[in-house]
Amino acid sequence: MAAPSYSEDLTDIATGDEAAGWTNFSTNTQGSPSYQDSDYPYIQGSYAVTQTCSKSKTLGNLGYDNGSTITLPTDGAFLIWQNFSSPFAIDDYAGTATTYAGMHVLIGQDINNFGWWYVGGSDKSPNPYSGWQCHAVNTTVAFDTQTGTYTSDQVVGAGVALIAFPSKGEPHQVDAMRYGRCSAIFELGDSGNGYATIDGFASQNDVQTSRWGLIQVTSGGYLWQGRMLLGTGSNPVDFRDTNVNVFIKWCPKVTENFNLIEIQNINSYVSMTGFTFQVLDITTASRGRFLMSDPADVYLDQCTFVDMDTFVFDTTSGLNTVEITNTTFTRCGEVTQSEAVFDSCSFINCYSTSTIQASNLQNISNCAFTSDGSNHAIELDSNHAGGTYSLIGCTYNNYATSNGSTGNEPIYNNSGGHVTINVSGGDYPYYRNGPGSTTTIVQSIDWYFEIQNSAGTIVTNAEFRIYDSNGNQLYGVETSDGTELYSFDGSLSGTTARIVVLSLDYLYLSQTLTHPTTSNTASAPIVLTLTGDRVYDNPT
Repeated sequence: MAAPSYSEDLTDIATGDEAAGWTNFSTNTQGSPSYQDSDYPYIQGSYAVTQTCSKSKTLGNLGYDNGSTITLPTDGAFLIWQNFSSPFAIDDYAGTATTYAGMHVLIGQDINNFGWWYVGGSDKSPNPYSGWQCHAVNTTVAFDTQTGTYTSDQVVGAGVALIAFPSKGEPHQVDAMRYGRCSAIFELGDSGNGYATIDGFASQNDVQTSRWGLIQVTSGGYLWQGRMLLGTGSNPVDFRDTNVNVFIKWCPKVTENFNLIEIQNINSYVSMTGFTFQVLDITTASRGRFLMSDPADVYLDQCTFVDMDTFVFDTTSGLNTVEITNTTFTRCGEVTQSEAVFDSCSFINCYSTSTIQASNLQNISNCAFTSDGSNHAIELDSNHAGGTYSLIGCTYNNYATSNGSTGNEPIYNNSGGHVTINVSGGDYPYYRNGPGSTTTIVQSIDWYFEIQNSAGTIVTNAEFRIYDSNGNQLYGVETSDGTELYSFDGSLSGTTARIVVLSLDYLYLSQTLTHPTTSNTASAPIVLTLTGDRVYDNPT
Protein backbone atom coordinates (compact mmCIF):
# COMPACT_ATOMS: atom_id res chain seq x y z
CA MET A 1 0.00 0.00 0.00
CA ALA A 2 2.02 2.95 1.35
CA ALA A 3 3.59 4.29 4.53
CA PRO A 4 1.20 4.25 7.49
CA SER A 5 -0.94 7.34 8.00
CA TYR A 6 -2.10 8.65 11.39
CA SER A 7 -4.79 11.32 11.74
CA GLU A 8 -7.78 12.41 13.85
CA ASP A 9 -11.23 13.92 13.35
CA LEU A 10 -11.21 16.75 15.91
CA THR A 11 -12.33 20.35 15.41
CA ASP A 12 -10.70 23.13 17.41
CA ILE A 13 -12.81 25.34 19.67
CA ALA A 14 -9.83 27.18 21.15
CA THR A 15 -6.11 26.44 21.26
CA GLY A 16 -5.11 28.24 24.44
CA ASP A 17 -2.74 30.44 22.43
CA GLU A 18 -5.37 33.15 21.88
CA ALA A 19 -4.63 36.73 22.99
CA ALA A 20 -8.30 37.39 23.79
CA GLY A 21 -11.79 35.84 23.66
CA TRP A 22 -11.85 33.73 26.81
CA THR A 23 -14.44 34.41 29.50
CA ASN A 24 -15.72 33.33 32.92
CA PHE A 25 -19.02 31.58 33.60
CA SER A 26 -21.35 33.40 35.99
CA THR A 27 -20.41 31.24 39.00
CA ASN A 28 -16.76 32.33 38.87
CA THR A 29 -15.40 34.11 41.97
CA GLN A 30 -11.73 33.79 41.08
CA GLY A 31 -9.57 35.76 38.61
CA SER A 32 -10.25 36.72 35.00
CA PRO A 33 -8.57 34.90 32.08
CA SER A 34 -4.86 35.60 31.72
CA TYR A 35 -3.21 35.26 28.32
CA GLN A 36 0.09 34.27 26.74
CA ASP A 37 2.24 34.09 29.85
CA SER A 38 5.11 31.68 29.22
CA ASP A 39 5.86 31.52 32.96
CA TYR A 40 2.81 29.33 33.52
CA PRO A 41 2.24 25.70 32.46
CA TYR A 42 0.80 24.71 29.10
CA ILE A 43 0.34 21.36 27.34
CA GLN A 44 -0.27 22.29 23.68
CA GLY A 45 1.03 25.04 21.43
CA SER A 46 2.89 27.85 23.19
CA TYR A 47 0.56 28.98 25.98
CA ALA A 48 -2.44 28.06 28.10
CA VAL A 49 -5.12 30.39 29.46
CA THR A 50 -4.59 30.79 33.21
CA GLN A 51 -6.40 32.09 36.27
CA THR A 52 -5.57 33.31 39.77
CA CYS A 53 -7.39 31.40 42.53
CA SER A 54 -6.81 33.27 45.77
CA LYS A 55 -10.20 32.74 47.44
CA SER A 56 -10.87 29.66 49.56
CA LYS A 57 -13.97 27.46 49.20
CA THR A 58 -15.08 29.20 46.04
CA LEU A 59 -15.37 28.40 42.35
CA GLY A 60 -13.06 29.26 39.48
CA ASN A 61 -13.64 28.66 35.78
CA LEU A 62 -12.52 29.54 32.28
CA GLY A 63 -14.61 29.32 29.11
CA TYR A 64 -14.63 30.18 25.42
CA ASP A 65 -17.56 31.19 23.22
CA ASN A 66 -17.49 29.22 19.98
CA GLY A 67 -19.75 31.79 18.32
CA SER A 68 -22.28 29.19 17.21
CA THR A 69 -23.92 26.03 18.53
CA ILE A 70 -21.81 22.88 18.39
CA THR A 71 -23.37 19.52 17.44
CA LEU A 72 -21.47 16.46 18.62
CA PRO A 73 -21.32 13.35 16.40
CA THR A 74 -22.85 10.16 17.82
CA ASP A 75 -20.65 8.78 20.64
CA GLY A 76 -18.32 11.77 20.28
CA ALA A 77 -17.14 14.18 22.96
CA PHE A 78 -15.65 17.51 23.84
CA LEU A 79 -11.96 17.15 24.75
CA ILE A 80 -10.71 19.76 27.18
CA TRP A 81 -7.18 20.03 28.58
CA GLN A 82 -7.17 21.23 32.21
CA ASN A 83 -4.62 21.43 35.03
CA PHE A 84 -4.62 22.70 38.60
CA SER A 85 -1.09 23.13 39.88
CA SER A 86 -1.95 22.89 43.60
CA PRO A 87 -3.95 19.66 43.90
CA PHE A 88 -4.26 19.96 47.68
CA ALA A 89 -6.61 22.92 47.14
CA ILE A 90 -9.38 21.22 45.10
CA ASP A 91 -12.35 19.24 46.38
CA ASP A 92 -12.72 15.49 45.82
CA TYR A 93 -14.85 13.95 43.08
CA ALA A 94 -17.88 13.64 45.37
CA GLY A 95 -17.73 17.34 46.26
CA THR A 96 -17.52 16.57 49.97
CA ALA A 97 -16.65 20.13 51.04
CA THR A 98 -18.24 22.31 48.35
CA THR A 99 -20.97 20.04 46.84
CA TYR A 100 -19.15 20.38 43.48
CA ALA A 101 -16.54 17.99 42.10
CA GLY A 102 -13.02 19.34 42.36
CA MET A 103 -12.74 19.44 38.56
CA HIS A 104 -15.68 19.87 36.19
CA VAL A 105 -16.55 20.76 32.62
CA LEU A 106 -19.03 23.58 31.96
CA ILE A 107 -20.96 23.81 28.66
CA GLY A 108 -23.96 25.87 27.74
CA GLN A 109 -25.55 28.38 25.40
CA ASP A 110 -24.07 31.34 27.33
CA ILE A 111 -22.21 32.15 30.53
CA ASN A 112 -25.45 32.29 32.56
CA ASN A 113 -27.08 29.07 31.35
CA PHE A 114 -24.93 25.95 31.36
CA GLY A 115 -24.58 22.39 32.60
CA TRP A 116 -21.93 20.95 34.91
CA TRP A 117 -20.30 17.59 34.21
CA TYR A 118 -18.05 16.27 36.99
CA VAL A 119 -14.79 14.89 35.61
CA GLY A 120 -12.21 14.81 38.42
CA GLY A 121 -11.11 15.69 41.91
CA SER A 122 -8.38 15.35 44.49
CA ASP A 123 -9.03 11.60 44.69
CA LYS A 124 -8.99 10.87 40.95
CA SER A 125 -5.88 10.23 38.82
CA PRO A 126 -3.51 11.94 38.16
CA ASN A 127 -4.22 13.55 41.54
CA PRO A 128 -3.17 13.77 44.31
CA TYR A 129 0.05 14.56 42.46
CA SER A 130 -1.48 16.86 39.84
CA GLY A 131 -0.95 16.91 36.09
CA TRP A 132 -2.66 17.81 32.85
CA GLN A 133 -5.89 15.95 32.16
CA CYS A 134 -7.78 15.69 28.88
CA HIS A 135 -11.44 15.55 29.95
CA ALA A 136 -13.94 13.89 27.61
CA VAL A 137 -17.60 14.94 27.91
CA ASN A 138 -20.62 14.05 25.82
CA THR A 139 -23.47 16.43 26.62
CA THR A 140 -26.14 13.83 25.82
CA VAL A 141 -24.99 12.27 29.10
CA ALA A 142 -26.98 13.82 31.95
CA PHE A 143 -25.28 16.75 33.63
CA ASP A 144 -24.61 16.63 37.37
CA THR A 145 -26.18 20.03 37.95
CA GLN A 146 -26.98 23.18 35.99
CA THR A 147 -26.90 26.94 36.40
CA GLY A 148 -29.86 28.72 34.80
CA THR A 149 -31.31 26.46 32.12
CA TYR A 150 -28.93 24.44 29.96
CA THR A 151 -30.21 23.93 26.38
CA SER A 152 -27.31 23.88 23.90
CA ASP A 153 -23.53 23.79 23.42
CA GLN A 154 -21.82 27.05 22.47
CA VAL A 155 -19.72 28.24 25.42
CA VAL A 156 -17.28 25.54 26.53
CA GLY A 157 -14.87 25.49 29.46
CA ALA A 158 -13.68 23.92 32.70
CA GLY A 159 -13.83 24.80 36.37
CA VAL A 160 -12.48 23.96 39.82
CA ALA A 161 -14.07 23.84 43.27
CA LEU A 162 -11.58 24.93 45.92
CA ILE A 163 -11.31 23.90 49.56
CA ALA A 164 -8.14 26.02 50.07
CA PHE A 165 -6.11 28.42 47.97
CA PRO A 166 -2.53 29.05 46.94
CA SER A 167 -1.62 32.63 47.87
CA LYS A 168 0.34 33.35 44.69
CA GLY A 169 0.42 32.56 40.99
CA GLU A 170 -2.18 31.34 38.53
CA PRO A 171 -2.68 27.66 39.40
CA HIS A 172 -5.73 27.04 37.19
CA GLN A 173 -4.93 26.44 33.52
CA VAL A 174 -7.07 25.43 30.53
CA ASP A 175 -5.47 24.68 27.19
CA ALA A 176 -6.70 23.34 23.84
CA MET A 177 -10.41 22.47 23.59
CA ARG A 178 -11.75 20.39 20.70
CA TYR A 179 -14.71 18.23 19.76
CA GLY A 180 -15.50 15.33 17.40
CA ARG A 181 -15.89 11.55 17.40
CA CYS A 182 -12.41 11.53 18.95
CA SER A 183 -10.99 8.99 16.51
CA ALA A 184 -7.36 7.91 16.41
CA ILE A 185 -7.28 6.97 12.71
CA PHE A 186 -4.83 4.35 11.39
CA GLU A 187 -4.58 3.88 7.61
CA LEU A 188 -2.25 2.16 5.11
CA GLY A 189 1.13 0.60 6.00
CA ASP A 190 3.08 -2.21 4.33
CA SER A 191 6.23 -4.32 4.74
CA GLY A 192 8.42 -1.94 2.76
CA ASN A 193 7.29 1.31 4.38
CA GLY A 194 6.47 -0.08 7.81
CA TYR A 195 3.25 -1.30 9.36
CA ALA A 196 0.85 0.87 11.32
CA THR A 197 1.52 0.62 15.09
CA ILE A 198 0.31 2.08 18.37
CA ASP A 199 3.59 3.90 18.89
CA GLY A 200 3.37 5.33 15.38
CA PHE A 201 0.13 7.07 16.28
CA ALA A 202 1.27 8.10 19.76
CA SER A 203 4.41 9.73 18.37
CA GLN A 204 2.18 12.13 16.40
CA ASN A 205 -0.41 12.51 19.17
CA ASP A 206 2.31 13.67 21.55
CA VAL A 207 3.85 16.34 19.30
CA GLN A 208 3.69 19.73 21.02
CA THR A 209 1.55 21.19 18.23
CA SER A 210 -0.88 18.25 18.38
CA ARG A 211 -1.61 16.94 21.89
CA TRP A 212 -4.81 15.33 20.65
CA GLY A 213 -5.35 13.45 23.92
CA LEU A 214 -6.31 10.20 22.14
CA ILE A 215 -3.39 7.74 22.46
CA GLN A 216 -0.50 9.11 24.48
CA VAL A 217 2.68 7.63 25.89
CA THR A 218 2.51 6.97 29.63
CA SER A 219 4.54 5.03 32.16
CA GLY A 220 4.42 1.35 31.20
CA GLY A 221 2.50 1.79 27.96
CA TYR A 222 -0.10 4.04 26.38
CA LEU A 223 -3.14 5.91 27.71
CA TRP A 224 -6.12 5.69 25.36
CA GLN A 225 -9.55 7.29 25.05
CA GLY A 226 -11.95 7.66 22.10
CA ARG A 227 -12.24 5.50 18.99
CA MET A 228 -9.23 3.53 17.75
CA LEU A 229 -10.15 3.33 14.07
CA LEU A 230 -8.11 0.67 12.24
CA GLY A 231 -8.79 1.28 8.55
CA THR A 232 -11.44 3.53 7.05
CA GLY A 233 -13.99 3.36 4.26
CA SER A 234 -11.45 5.10 2.04
CA ASN A 235 -8.26 3.26 3.00
CA PRO A 236 -7.44 -0.12 4.55
CA VAL A 237 -4.76 -0.51 7.20
CA ASP A 238 -1.95 -3.01 7.60
CA PHE A 239 -1.54 -2.94 11.37
CA ARG A 240 0.99 -5.29 12.99
CA ASP A 241 2.28 -4.70 16.48
CA THR A 242 3.56 -6.72 19.44
CA ASN A 243 3.92 -6.49 23.23
CA VAL A 244 1.94 -3.31 23.86
CA ASN A 245 0.19 -2.23 27.08
CA VAL A 246 -2.83 0.01 26.56
CA PHE A 247 -4.54 1.60 29.57
CA ILE A 248 -8.15 2.65 28.98
CA LYS A 249 -8.72 6.07 30.51
CA TRP A 250 -11.41 6.77 33.09
CA CYS A 251 -14.15 8.70 31.24
CA PRO A 252 -17.15 9.26 33.55
CA LYS A 253 -19.22 11.50 31.23
CA VAL A 254 -19.29 9.78 27.85
CA THR A 255 -21.50 7.19 26.12
CA GLU A 256 -20.79 3.46 26.48
CA ASN A 257 -19.55 3.28 22.89
CA PHE A 258 -17.06 6.15 23.24
CA ASN A 259 -13.99 3.96 23.83
CA LEU A 260 -14.07 1.64 20.83
CA ILE A 261 -11.59 -0.41 18.80
CA GLU A 262 -13.21 -0.45 15.36
CA ILE A 263 -11.88 -2.27 12.29
CA GLN A 264 -13.06 -1.06 8.90
CA ASN A 265 -12.38 -1.97 5.25
CA ILE A 266 -12.45 -5.52 3.92
CA ASN A 267 -8.83 -5.17 2.76
CA SER A 268 -7.50 -4.31 6.22
CA TYR A 269 -5.10 -6.63 8.04
CA VAL A 270 -4.83 -6.37 11.83
CA SER A 271 -2.39 -8.42 13.90
CA MET A 272 -1.98 -7.89 17.65
CA THR A 273 0.46 -10.14 19.52
CA GLY A 274 1.06 -9.85 23.24
CA PHE A 275 -1.26 -6.84 23.68
CA THR A 276 -2.83 -5.98 27.03
CA PHE A 277 -5.86 -3.69 27.23
CA GLN A 278 -6.57 -2.71 30.85
CA VAL A 279 -9.40 -0.53 32.17
CA LEU A 280 -7.93 1.78 34.80
CA ASP A 281 -11.15 2.43 36.73
CA ILE A 282 -14.26 0.27 36.31
CA THR A 283 -16.51 3.18 37.33
CA THR A 284 -15.83 4.59 33.87
CA ALA A 285 -18.84 5.13 31.59
CA SER A 286 -17.06 3.39 28.69
CA ARG A 287 -15.04 0.23 29.35
CA GLY A 288 -13.92 -0.13 25.74
CA ARG A 289 -15.53 -2.25 23.03
CA PHE A 290 -14.12 -4.20 20.08
CA LEU A 291 -16.06 -4.05 16.80
CA MET A 292 -15.34 -5.40 13.34
CA SER A 293 -17.52 -3.31 11.04
CA ASP A 294 -16.11 -5.09 7.96
CA PRO A 295 -14.81 -8.64 7.41
CA ALA A 296 -11.07 -7.88 7.48
CA ASP A 297 -8.25 -10.29 8.34
CA VAL A 298 -7.71 -10.17 12.11
CA TYR A 299 -5.26 -12.13 14.25
CA LEU A 300 -5.11 -11.79 18.04
CA ASP A 301 -2.48 -13.94 19.74
CA GLN A 302 -1.34 -13.99 23.39
CA CYS A 303 -3.45 -10.92 24.13
CA THR A 304 -5.13 -9.98 27.42
CA PHE A 305 -8.32 -7.94 27.75
CA VAL A 306 -9.24 -6.88 31.29
CA ASP A 307 -12.61 -5.37 32.37
CA MET A 308 -13.60 -4.43 28.83
CA ASP A 309 -17.07 -4.44 27.29
CA THR A 310 -18.36 -6.45 24.30
CA PHE A 311 -16.41 -7.93 21.37
CA VAL A 312 -18.03 -8.35 17.94
CA PHE A 313 -16.12 -10.21 15.23
CA ASP A 314 -17.04 -10.50 11.54
CA THR A 315 -16.15 -13.21 9.05
CA THR A 316 -17.46 -13.92 5.58
CA SER A 317 -16.68 -17.27 3.97
CA GLY A 318 -13.91 -16.95 1.43
CA LEU A 319 -13.24 -13.28 2.17
CA ASN A 320 -11.35 -13.09 5.43
CA THR A 321 -9.85 -14.90 8.41
CA VAL A 322 -10.34 -14.13 12.09
CA GLU A 323 -8.25 -16.15 14.55
CA ILE A 324 -8.02 -15.55 18.30
CA THR A 325 -5.40 -17.77 19.95
CA ASN A 326 -3.89 -18.03 23.45
CA THR A 327 -5.84 -14.94 24.49
CA THR A 328 -7.45 -14.15 27.85
CA PHE A 329 -10.68 -12.23 28.43
CA THR A 330 -11.03 -11.31 32.13
CA ARG A 331 -14.29 -9.78 33.44
CA CYS A 332 -15.29 -8.69 29.94
CA GLY A 333 -18.66 -8.51 28.21
CA GLU A 334 -20.13 -10.95 25.69
CA VAL A 335 -18.11 -12.08 22.67
CA THR A 336 -20.03 -12.42 19.39
CA GLN A 337 -18.21 -15.10 17.43
CA SER A 338 -19.49 -14.67 13.85
CA GLU A 339 -17.50 -17.73 12.70
CA ALA A 340 -14.20 -16.54 14.24
CA VAL A 341 -11.76 -19.25 15.37
CA PHE A 342 -11.00 -19.41 19.10
CA ASP A 343 -8.19 -21.78 20.13
CA SER A 344 -6.56 -22.10 23.56
CA CYS A 345 -8.26 -18.99 24.96
CA SER A 346 -9.38 -18.29 28.54
CA PHE A 347 -12.61 -16.56 29.52
CA ILE A 348 -12.79 -15.55 33.18
CA ASN A 349 -15.88 -14.19 34.96
CA CYS A 350 -17.67 -12.69 31.99
CA TYR A 351 -20.41 -10.39 33.34
CA SER A 352 -22.86 -11.01 30.45
CA THR A 353 -25.52 -13.72 30.36
CA SER A 354 -23.33 -15.75 27.99
CA THR A 355 -19.59 -15.51 27.43
CA ILE A 356 -19.62 -16.40 23.72
CA GLN A 357 -22.57 -15.93 21.41
CA ALA A 358 -21.59 -18.76 19.05
CA SER A 359 -22.44 -19.09 15.38
CA ASN A 360 -20.13 -22.08 14.79
CA LEU A 361 -19.28 -24.30 17.75
CA GLN A 362 -16.83 -26.20 15.54
CA ASN A 363 -14.46 -23.21 15.64
CA ILE A 364 -14.09 -23.17 19.45
CA SER A 365 -11.47 -25.54 20.85
CA ASN A 366 -9.14 -26.00 23.83
CA CYS A 367 -10.67 -23.02 25.65
CA ALA A 368 -11.02 -22.64 29.42
CA PHE A 369 -14.16 -21.01 30.82
CA THR A 370 -14.58 -19.79 34.41
CA SER A 371 -18.00 -18.58 35.51
CA ASP A 372 -18.88 -15.90 38.03
CA GLY A 373 -21.71 -18.24 39.05
CA SER A 374 -24.41 -16.85 36.76
CA ASN A 375 -23.16 -17.23 33.23
CA HIS A 376 -23.29 -19.64 30.30
CA ALA A 377 -19.94 -20.35 28.65
CA ILE A 378 -21.32 -20.78 25.11
CA GLU A 379 -24.73 -19.85 23.72
CA LEU A 380 -25.67 -21.51 20.43
CA ASP A 381 -27.57 -19.33 17.96
CA SER A 382 -30.04 -20.43 15.26
CA ASN A 383 -27.22 -21.39 12.85
CA HIS A 384 -26.75 -24.58 14.90
CA ALA A 385 -30.30 -25.91 14.62
CA GLY A 386 -30.31 -29.44 13.19
CA GLY A 387 -26.53 -29.69 13.08
CA THR A 388 -23.79 -31.91 14.53
CA TYR A 389 -20.66 -30.22 15.89
CA SER A 390 -17.38 -31.21 17.49
CA LEU A 391 -16.22 -29.53 20.70
CA ILE A 392 -12.61 -30.33 21.56
CA GLY A 393 -10.65 -29.84 24.76
CA CYS A 394 -12.77 -27.18 26.52
CA THR A 395 -12.97 -26.95 30.32
CA TYR A 396 -15.57 -25.33 32.60
CA ASN A 397 -14.89 -24.08 36.12
CA ASN A 398 -17.65 -23.07 38.56
CA TYR A 399 -20.46 -24.04 36.19
CA ALA A 400 -23.55 -26.16 36.84
CA THR A 401 -22.83 -29.90 37.09
CA SER A 402 -26.17 -31.06 35.71
CA ASN A 403 -28.48 -30.15 32.87
CA GLY A 404 -31.11 -27.56 33.79
CA SER A 405 -32.09 -23.91 33.55
CA THR A 406 -30.08 -22.17 36.28
CA GLY A 407 -28.40 -19.79 33.82
CA ASN A 408 -25.00 -21.25 34.74
CA GLU A 409 -24.85 -24.29 32.46
CA PRO A 410 -21.76 -24.39 30.20
CA ILE A 411 -23.86 -24.75 27.04
CA TYR A 412 -27.07 -22.84 26.32
CA ASN A 413 -28.73 -24.29 23.24
CA ASN A 414 -30.82 -21.36 22.07
CA SER A 415 -30.89 -22.47 18.44
CA GLY A 416 -34.57 -23.38 18.37
CA GLY A 417 -33.73 -26.90 17.11
CA HIS A 418 -31.85 -30.09 17.88
CA VAL A 419 -28.06 -29.94 18.21
CA THR A 420 -25.69 -32.89 18.57
CA ILE A 421 -22.32 -32.12 20.15
CA ASN A 422 -19.47 -34.61 19.91
CA VAL A 423 -17.17 -33.80 22.83
CA SER A 424 -13.53 -34.88 22.78
CA GLY A 425 -11.18 -34.16 25.67
CA GLY A 426 -11.80 -31.50 28.29
CA ASP A 427 -14.88 -31.51 30.51
CA TYR A 428 -18.39 -32.74 29.94
CA PRO A 429 -20.54 -29.69 29.03
CA TYR A 430 -23.87 -29.79 30.83
CA TYR A 431 -26.50 -27.85 28.98
CA ARG A 432 -29.66 -25.77 29.09
CA ASN A 433 -32.25 -25.93 26.33
CA GLY A 434 -33.94 -22.75 25.13
CA PRO A 435 -37.42 -22.63 23.54
CA GLY A 436 -37.83 -25.35 20.90
CA SER A 437 -34.29 -26.64 21.48
CA THR A 438 -33.03 -30.13 22.30
CA THR A 439 -29.46 -31.30 22.81
CA THR A 440 -27.52 -34.55 22.55
CA ILE A 441 -24.01 -34.71 24.02
CA VAL A 442 -21.78 -37.50 22.74
CA GLN A 443 -18.59 -37.47 24.78
CA SER A 444 -15.46 -38.92 23.22
CA ILE A 445 -12.79 -39.98 25.70
CA ASP A 446 -9.17 -40.51 24.73
CA TRP A 447 -7.42 -43.58 26.16
CA TYR A 448 -3.68 -43.53 25.65
CA PHE A 449 -1.42 -46.62 25.79
CA GLU A 450 2.29 -47.34 25.45
CA ILE A 451 3.53 -50.84 24.59
CA GLN A 452 6.81 -51.97 26.20
CA ASN A 453 8.78 -55.14 26.80
CA SER A 454 10.00 -56.18 30.25
CA ALA A 455 13.16 -54.08 29.79
CA GLY A 456 11.07 -50.94 29.37
CA THR A 457 11.79 -50.59 25.65
CA ILE A 458 8.94 -49.54 23.36
CA VAL A 459 7.76 -52.39 21.13
CA THR A 460 7.02 -51.23 17.58
CA ASN A 461 6.00 -54.44 15.83
CA ALA A 462 2.93 -55.55 17.77
CA GLU A 463 -0.63 -56.24 16.74
CA PHE A 464 -2.97 -54.24 19.03
CA ARG A 465 -6.66 -55.01 19.62
CA ILE A 466 -9.40 -53.84 22.02
CA TYR A 467 -12.58 -55.93 22.49
CA ASP A 468 -15.74 -55.32 24.47
CA SER A 469 -17.10 -57.85 26.99
CA ASN A 470 -18.91 -59.69 24.20
CA GLY A 471 -15.78 -60.15 22.10
CA ASN A 472 -16.63 -57.42 19.58
CA GLN A 473 -13.61 -55.53 18.33
CA LEU A 474 -13.70 -51.85 19.26
CA TYR A 475 -10.29 -50.83 17.96
CA GLY A 476 -7.33 -52.50 16.26
CA VAL A 477 -4.15 -52.07 14.23
CA GLU A 478 -2.01 -54.71 12.53
CA THR A 479 1.36 -53.13 13.40
CA SER A 480 1.54 -50.56 16.17
CA ASP A 481 4.29 -47.92 16.43
CA GLY A 482 4.37 -48.52 20.18
CA THR A 483 1.83 -45.85 21.20
CA GLU A 484 -1.93 -46.04 20.68
CA LEU A 485 -4.65 -43.42 21.18
CA TYR A 486 -8.11 -44.94 21.35
CA SER A 487 -11.07 -42.53 21.38
CA PHE A 488 -14.43 -43.88 22.47
CA ASP A 489 -17.97 -42.69 23.11
CA GLY A 490 -18.33 -41.63 26.74
CA SER A 491 -21.31 -43.96 27.06
CA LEU A 492 -18.77 -46.83 27.28
CA SER A 493 -17.27 -45.38 30.48
CA GLY A 494 -17.39 -47.96 33.28
CA THR A 495 -17.70 -50.95 30.94
CA THR A 496 -14.94 -53.56 30.62
CA ALA A 497 -12.54 -53.84 27.72
CA ARG A 498 -10.11 -56.61 26.91
CA ILE A 499 -6.71 -55.46 25.61
CA VAL A 500 -4.81 -58.01 23.49
CA VAL A 501 -1.29 -57.41 22.15
CA LEU A 502 0.68 -59.90 20.01
CA SER A 503 4.30 -59.20 19.14
CA LEU A 504 6.45 -60.60 16.32
CA ASP A 505 9.09 -61.05 19.01
CA TYR A 506 6.93 -63.75 20.59
CA LEU A 507 5.66 -61.50 23.34
CA TYR A 508 2.05 -61.39 24.42
CA LEU A 509 -0.40 -59.57 26.68
CA SER A 510 -4.06 -60.04 27.47
CA GLN A 511 -5.51 -57.67 30.07
CA THR A 512 -8.99 -56.62 31.13
CA LEU A 513 -9.46 -52.91 31.97
CA THR A 514 -12.41 -50.58 32.58
CA HIS A 515 -13.17 -47.77 30.15
CA PRO A 516 -12.27 -44.53 32.05
CA THR A 517 -14.60 -41.56 32.55
CA THR A 518 -12.00 -38.94 31.55
CA SER A 519 -9.15 -38.79 29.07
CA ASN A 520 -5.64 -39.59 30.25
CA THR A 521 -3.80 -37.80 27.45
CA ALA A 522 -2.72 -35.00 29.78
CA SER A 523 -0.94 -37.49 32.04
CA ALA A 524 1.30 -40.52 31.53
CA PRO A 525 0.02 -43.24 29.21
CA ILE A 526 -1.04 -46.65 30.47
CA VAL A 527 1.97 -48.92 30.03
CA LEU A 528 1.25 -52.37 28.60
CA THR A 529 4.21 -54.67 29.36
CA LEU A 530 4.49 -57.67 27.06
CA THR A 531 5.78 -60.92 28.59
CA GLY A 532 5.74 -64.67 27.90
CA ASP A 533 5.52 -66.65 24.70
CA ARG A 534 3.26 -65.77 21.83
CA VAL A 535 0.11 -67.94 21.88
CA TYR A 536 -3.01 -68.06 19.82
CA ASP A 537 -5.71 -65.92 21.36
CA ASN A 538 -9.38 -66.08 20.51
CA PRO A 539 -11.29 -63.60 22.68
CA THR A 540 -14.62 -65.15 21.71
